[in-house]
Amino acid sequence: MTPSSHRTAQALQARSWKIEASLVRIKSVVDQLAKSGGPITVAAVARQADVSRTFLYEQSEARDIVAKAALRARGLRAQSDQT
Repeated sequence: MTPSSHRTAQALQARSWKIEASLVRIKSVVDQLAKSGGPITVAAVARQADVSRTFLYEQSEARDIVAKAALRARGLRAQSDQT
């Protein structure tokens, strides 16, 4: 492995770790918002998880986490409104 390709591999690994850490924070924020009954929006999650809204839209796993949580929260609110 050349020094240049080694640095590239290290940079890619660092990026992967950063994305994973961001996903963990996003999941934690979504769980907290769901428990507190707060609105689960891209803006709220981005702000509290310390990621950009662009990250949430561009990373498919992050986008799915927020979208599914928002749907669950809306469903729970709709059910509680009916009772």
